[in-house]
Amino acid sequence: MSKRNDLITGIVIAVFSLWYYFEASNIRVMKAFSKSAVNSTSMPKIWAVCMLLLAIALIVRGLRNKDKDAKGEPFSFSAWFNKNLEVVETFGALLIYIAIMDFVGFIIASIFYIFVQTLILMPKGEKSYVKAGIIAVIFSVATYYIFVYWLAVLLPAGAIFE
Repeated sequence: MSKRNDLITGIVIAVFSLWYYFEASNIRVMKAFSKSAVNSTSMPKIWAVCMLLLAIALIVRGLRNKDKDAKGEPFSFSAWFNKNLEVVETFGALLIYIAIMDFVGFIIASIFYIFVQTLILMPKGEKSYVKAGIIAVIFSVATYYIFVYWLAVLLPAGAIFE
């Protein structure tokens, strides 16, 4: 990855992580856990901080060797987009996942997201819709049961099921 790509990707991830942290702060905390150090906002905030640290590392790496970029070509958004297509597709899948969660619920939204993300990450010649579907269903249902029945965490059922 060129240093310019590191800089641009770092800035995009930094903006996304700040937005994610802000949104995590808006998660409703149950009164019973309001005085606790760990509550429903803790893990999303930790992930946001981790993403921000990754973004800062990418930005620093991009700035540190800015003059050493071997290509010296002018910036092309379409070239950057094509080189980072998997990243762009992942962000798109995440945005759709977030958008549909309240409507269809955790299980269906997670099946969709894991299915799409698995296809994004599979090598081009080895994409298997059946394998991606099986992985998506198993992991989504297992995660739901772990959180709801073992950890007693309520997950969105979905507006279409209420």
